[in-house]
Amino acid sequence: MSLDQELLAAARTASSASAAAQSQADIAKAVCHHTVLRLHRAGGAMREIAEALQISHQRVHQIVEQPKRTERCWFCGCGVGDDGRLMAGPAALICDLCVAEGQTGEVGDCSFCSETEPVHEGADATICRSCLDFGAAVISGAASPR
Repeated sequence: MSLDQELLAAARTASSASAAAQSQADIAKAVCHHTVLRLHRAGGAMREIAEALQISHQRVHQIVEQPKRTERCWFCGCGVGDDGRLMAGPAALICDLCVAEGQTGEVGDCSFCSETEPVHEGADATICRSCLDFGAAVISGAASPR
């Protein structure tokens, strides 16, 4: 039995739209977490932040108290600056400059998404083009005033 080509095209379109929406949601979540951290680092109390954002105090606590990592870029080694523009992956951190300048080359395992892709190699981690693009979107979204 062959697949209905019109339905297959509709499913592909819906799948692409779903993936794009998920990517935007992931970026929005990362920007939200980054901004909550900045609010807290600027002296905001967790309860005050929770009330202002209409989320639970426990959720703000989870965001603020996430496991602390050495706050330095795993690619160039620079420390977190005053603007705090480091993007965190599950196994690495990358600064805005490395995101902007990252060029992928040899195939390897990405330290951010674990996919085997052409990657940009740093001193302590690797990152694929998709994660570089995601990082650029997160960093630019976190930098723009809301």
